[in-house]
Amino acid sequence: MIESCSKKRMLLAIVLLGGLTLLVLMLESHWTSVGARSYPTVSGKNTSSEHGCWLHEEYQIVEPCHLCTGKHKNSFDIHKERNFHNYCICPPKSSGSSNDAENSKAASKQCLVVSLSCSDFVNMDDLFVEIFSKPTDDGDVSVSLETLITTCTLKYCQNPHVSLSLVLKTAVEPSFTINLSSLDYELIDQSNLPSLVNMCQLPLVLIEDGCTVVAGLCGILRQVIKKTTLLSPNHFCRDLLGFRHGCLMACSESSMWTRFCEVDMIGTVKDLILNIEKLNNIVILPKDIVRFETHLAQPLRVHNIQKKTQDHYKSLHKKSSNSNLNDCQENISVLEHTFAEGPLMTLADIVLLPCFYIVLETIRSVYLQQYLPLTLKWFQLVMAVEHTKDAVGIIKGVKNMILDKLYVKYSVPDVPRQSLYKSDPRRYKPRNRIFTRQEDVENSLKMALELGIFPDWQTRPFGWEQEFDWSSLPNEAHPEGGNLPLLRQERKGQQLENLTKAVLKVARPGHTIVDFCSGSGHLGIILAHLLPRCQVVLLENKEESLTRARQRVSKLHLPNVTFCQSNLDYYCGNVSIGVSLHACGVATDLVIQRCIQQRAVFVCCPCCYGSVQQNHVLTYPRSKTFRDSAITLRDYLVLGHSADQTHDDKNAKTEQGKLCMAMIDVDRCMQAQELGYWVSLAKLVPESCTPKNNLLVGIPAGWG
Repeated sequence: MIESCSKKRMLLAIVLLGGLTLLVLMLESHWTSVGARSYPTVSGKNTSSEHGCWLHEEYQIVEPCHLCTGKHKNSFDIHKERNFHNYCICPPKSSGSSNDAENSKAASKQCLVVSLSCSDFVNMDDLFVEIFSKPTDDGDVSVSLETLITTCTLKYCQNPHVSLSLVLKTAVEPSFTINLSSLDYELIDQSNLPSLVNMCQLPLVLIEDGCTVVAGLCGILRQVIKKTTLLSPNHFCRDLLGFRHGCLMACSESSMWTRFCEVDMIGTVKDLILNIEKLNNIVILPKDIVRFETHLAQPLRVHNIQKKTQDHYKSLHKKSSNSNLNDCQENISVLEHTFAEGPLMTLADIVLLPCFYIVLETIRSVYLQQYLPLTLKWFQLVMAVEHTKDAVGIIKGVKNMILDKLYVKYSVPDVPRQSLYKSDPRRYKPRNRIFTRQEDVENSLKMALELGIFPDWQTRPFGWEQEFDWSSLPNEAHPEGGNLPLLRQERKGQQLENLTKAVLKVARPGHTIVDFCSGSGHLGIILAHLLPRCQVVLLENKEESLTRARQRVSKLHLPNVTFCQSNLDYYCGNVSIGVSLHACGVATDLVIQRCIQQRAVFVCCPCCYGSVQQNHVLTYPRSKTFRDSAITLRDYLVLGHSADQTHDDKNAKTEQGKLCMAMIDVDRCMQAQELGYWVSLAKLVPESCTPKNNLLVGIPAGWG
């Protein structure tokens, strides 16, 4: 057909096509200049690489921004908006600079939501906190105590690398008033929250990767500080995490110190504000305040205390020219508490400061000094640190409730003379600390067996008939991909196969499977690969383990996996099937409790029976049958400690340990049965894959 056209017509067609192409290019160039580059270059703080990457990076306009608050109209600003992947550019008002004409032109334009590619903003985490009222024009807002502590920490850190989002929720008493006029924030409607934010209790941090949340007060504050110091290595708050970044790292279920900071003191402040009326001449000091006073009076228990003491002696010797080193050592026997954890201020001081500020403002008088001398000394030292006054300065409306400060008296409750560290030897009497005396073990077993309840062992573990082929899994889903030592890979594979088969038998498309205490994701990753139509959540409180899990999931390109760095009791998301492989001590009971609360299936292989202990979430024994018997808490702990004496077949204690292990798991099974569950108790196959080889499966009545 082309051959039949004349040369004249062909030239005419080529000219027309060329003209049309030029027209399209001109229109595209015009639209691009009007849209993507509609804002002029402005001078000032936002032209730096830190704040103005939009000046030299490509971005795409998404839509006009309708949610900007007044605070964004005063300067050229970029802030996160709506879907937490886009950002809003707010043009400035005229500043009187040489660029006034351009700035004025930009200021007349509407704020726009844009999608930025620059890493300065993409790498910022989102911090979500709950509020009970919308901020007033002055910035005052009603919040929970957890939000108050979080925002005080942000204020102390001075521009941390985090985006603050306020989530309006129904008010819960007690509430507190803070002023947020000095902080940048976004007010987010609950309907616009990312789905992951509803997975855990607020406050929480949504990591910049978009698939990981960090929950729990201490956990989110640690994350904020770590991210801030990662992006600004010389930031003044870099030492708040203490030695090896271990401050408040342990979960509150196992660490007495974390529990004091994250649970006990917060509960004390809430109870004080809820129950306080106008105080007459007698004020009963809160028990946890007295515990802290006693803690400060105890010897320091910090890493390398001997070297720190020697360095302290040497510094004193240099300051005093008339004394020698031996005199200094004789005059000072031990280092004293300067701050809550030792000679240096840590995150624990920042968390406790707002709590003590509220308590002291409420009940303080001139007579309090003689009752809490060390606490008041600590408080004054912390308040003298730069930025701490600014931090508590956002707290508003705390009133002193003492009617007559001249005639007030304080009543001090009795507390043990112990520090708030679990390892304090004063906490245990030698006799009570020993749980494995043979006489005690035999008595505890006798009481358990007298109940007439014996383990109902299944011949095969639940789901054993399910097909499972390791060769069908990619390397990253195999224990080998988790960088396990060669000697452990076979046994770990056998453990994973038993639990995977149990889940495969009950899982259905659309189910949410939560791998509690997931570690580096061995079990959850296998389930996510085999069950692509199920959503898998890897929940782990150790950041390093969860990082390895994310790396493995990224290599496998699994879209159905999300991550939660949190303690178990902060998780409030959906659970269809809860699994745990060797969750230590109380963790197994927390998993079972959460599954029972949501009428979900649980598949658990417990571990570390000797670590079970009473805490603010759980009590022991677990079942009503055991609680109503003659078995005391100490008898139960004896069984738990003896259950860990399962060494090898040649050891005389092994059979006794297996029986104790079975009795603890029978108690767990009976708790579930009392609440309407069918349960299975069996041994992993082969039993030699691990000494802790009991498999508990619970299915609620009427399950799918």
